[in-house]
Amino acid sequence: MKIKRIMLFGLLLAMLLGGAACKNNKDPGYVTEYSYQAGDSTAPQSTGSPGETNVSATVNSTFTVNNSWQKNFTAVYKYYDRSKSADTVTIEEKRCATAFSASYPATGNLLFYRANGNNIDFYTLIPAQAQYVHTTIENKSIDDISTTFMKLTQVTESLPTLSNVLFMADETVAGRPCKKYIQRAYVNGAVTETVYVWVDTEFGFAMKCEDYNSASELQTYWEVTSFISGMVTLEDFDSINITNYTFTEE
Repeated sequence: MKIKRIMLFGLLLAMLLGGAACKNNKDPGYVTEYSYQAGDSTAPQSTGSPGETNVSATVNSTFTVNNSWQKNFTAVYKYYDRSKSADTVTIEEKRCATAFSASYPATGNLLFYRANGNNIDFYTLIPAQAQYVHTTIENKSIDDISTTFMKLTQVTESLPTLSNVLFMADETVAGRPCKKYIQRAYVNGAVTETVYVWVDTEFGFAMKCEDYNSASELQTYWEVTSFISGMVTLEDFDSINITNYTFTEE
């Protein structure tokens, strides 16, 4: 029971609080509240070049943030945090006006939120134990949930104007056009951190991010492998089946 409670509340914090966005403002931070199961692949190989200095800003480097996608989307992304795991984890999120789910294909674990009047029914399904945990989040709606994907990929429109940010190129991530930027942090003139971020040009969120320390070691990484906006309905959650699971109430 103790293990299940840790998982439940750890994952609940991950969904409700999310993580800090990649290095895209004056105090960018890291993902501070995040729990996940063993990953499904080894740490990713970088596609950035931390030592590169031959970059320059151009007049077409700006973008517009449009958060309309947050109400209805499906997203699959890979996430890696060196301080938490040697592996990446794949996460699938799906959201509509009255339901939200986050699944972890490597383990089959699933978080499921569904509106119930003025409350939310929250389920954690744990296939390895054939158990699920249910709790009621009172006086909350799906709109109150800021998911890990929503927080992790957040970028501000001021990013291209920061003094330590340079536009690099127009590139494509998962078939979506993006603008690639580089941002560096300095201490006494020495580079202490280098971040590459690929910003989606339609919605203005980070499709991909790579964060390196002063030794050019990859610290944090994510990459969206699939993203679709506006296509999710409540019926898309009908496949969630808890018939063969043992029920535990929290």
